[in-house]
Amino acid sequence: MILYEFEGKQLLSQAGLAVPKSQLLTDPDQSLNLTSPFVLKAQVLSGKRAEAGGIVKITNNLDQRSLRETSNKQIQNLFEKTINGEKVNQVLVEELIEFEKEYYISISYDTDTRSPVINLSSQGGTGIEDRGVKTFTVDLLNLDKSLSEVKTDIPLEVLKKLVNLFLDQDCILLEVNPLVKTSDNNFMALDAKVKLDEGALGRHPEWKYPPRSVPGHNPTDHEIAAKKIDEGDYRGTAGSTYFDLDGDIAVLTSGGGGSLTALDALIKVGGHPADYTEYSGNPPKEKVEKLTKIVLSKPGINGLWVVGAIANLTDIYETLSGFMEGLRNAQTELKTKFDFPIVIRRAGPRDDEAFKMLKEVKDFDLHLYGTEISITESAKIMADLAQKYAQKKGQTDVAA
Repeated sequence: MILYEFEGKQLLSQAGLAVPKSQLLTDPDQSLNLTSPFVLKAQVLSGKRAEAGGIVKITNNLDQRSLRETSNKQIQNLFEKTINGEKVNQVLVEELIEFEKEYYISISYDTDTRSPVINLSSQGGTGIEDRGVKTFTVDLLNLDKSLSEVKTDIPLEVLKKLVNLFLDQDCILLEVNPLVKTSDNNFMALDAKVKLDEGALGRHPEWKYPPRSVPGHNPTDHEIAAKKIDEGDYRGTAGSTYFDLDGDIAVLTSGGGGSLTALDALIKVGGHPADYTEYSGNPPKEKVEKLTKIVLSKPGINGLWVVGAIANLTDIYETLSGFMEGLRNAQTELKTKFDFPIVIRRAGPRDDEAFKMLKEVKDFDLHLYGTEISITESAKIMADLAQKYAQKKGQTDVAA
């Protein structure tokens, strides 16, 4: 989960790090509480907003009336902007800070050393990609000694607060650019980019962040609803990863790399997925039922593909029972008949019970497969059946 700048700075402030005084605007007509000079900053999840005109400085070289008019006009302009495909819905008004020196610092996780690493440059600001950045591995068993060996004039206390915040908040990335040194020798974060590990939601009941999707993409109603399935229920996952697509084949995949492989396979054989979502970690049937209903609530579905590799822990009977309940409930609530083909390719714990239950189902067009066929073969079956169904439906519509 990527945080907006103002959310990241809230975390920095709570960790004892200095940030500028600020005010968040959610409406262009909202009254300003800060006096100039200040900077207006569009709140978007994507980078390079300065190049897109998303940051505007308001200085003191205007009379009060002109200052007010200029500020209001610039705020209105920011709210009308779309930056890297993302509509600006919030603007951060922040005091303009004078400083003597700026730095770039970020903390991420190195899977090779299984430790956090600090990436550091004595030159912060825009264009950091073209500057030299030094990397230092953090030894968590000897944190003070490890940080004291980082070659920088950033105080050890500041480094420790950043590392502790990275760890305490289960960050994937914590980036401050720039971190500045002021004339009174204080250090302050003028920007913040924070990415949290959504898998750690169970450890952070205080995370109350509104739904957001990838940068440049405003989440759809389906995407928002799917992500809510896991809120407060950490028995496996169902819907935390969900993206609407423009195809006609609804897809329910099991988690892991196999889900991406499955989607690739479907596209390669000519199928058009209507969504990308997954369930994994042995979720209860109630969560699979909710996800199934969301997947099937899209119009224009010509097929449904339930697919996964051989599960190790996921109870196939439990999850497919939830799927069937979701299928029936969605049909009832939407007041429509799901007569399109449904291809199920699953295997794992209790799959014999699951397939015995499914073979007794007569009110849906089920096509059941286990490991006797590959995921790619089942993708081809699904694509062909969906195409035939669409052609038949089209012929029926014409005849009607």
